[in-house]
Amino acid sequence: MKNIQVKKTIITCAAAVILLISCGDNKKSSLDTNTSKETTSVTEDESEDKSATFKVDGTEFKGRVSTQHFGGESNNFSVLCQQNEPFALLQAVFANEKEATGTATLKPAESFYNLSEGVSIALTLGDEKFNTTDKSTGIISVDGKKLILKDLKLFNTDNKKEKVLNTTIAF
Repeated sequence: MKNIQVKKTIITCAAAVILLISCGDNKKSSLDTNTSKETTSVTEDESEDKSATFKVDGTEFKGRVSTQHFGGESNNFSVLCQQNEPFALLQAVFANEKEATGTATLKPAESFYNLSEGVSIALTLGDEKFNTTDKSTGIISVDGKKLILKDLKLFNTDNKKEKVLNTTIAF
């Protein structure tokens, strides 16, 4: 009986060591998940130490800027700006990187799932989440590797609270 407990302890410790080693701190990370016949990957680019500010109802937040590819270079592309204390995250999700780095004024998409109609903007302030909806007004534009949001209205999930967002983020 004691041998079985010792073996279980050794196996658990070995699994923990393998997990810790495989989760090292990398500057560029990717995650591959196989589901049936599909492969989904998320690659985050933190190669340069960029920061930006964004204003929500006049309150200014400053955070680190990063980008992500979902499913490879030709699929969804995301620009993020994150402040850690207090927590604030701004994320813009485009259909692809080409759309994000062109020169255009874009429509706000109603969700991350329907980007053919525009770009989805999500804002998290602590525990509160706000997104673009069909009620969103304001300007979303891109100019090269610059995202410009001017007087963009975002709404919480029940559309009872709104926030006005302003920023220019170079990525």
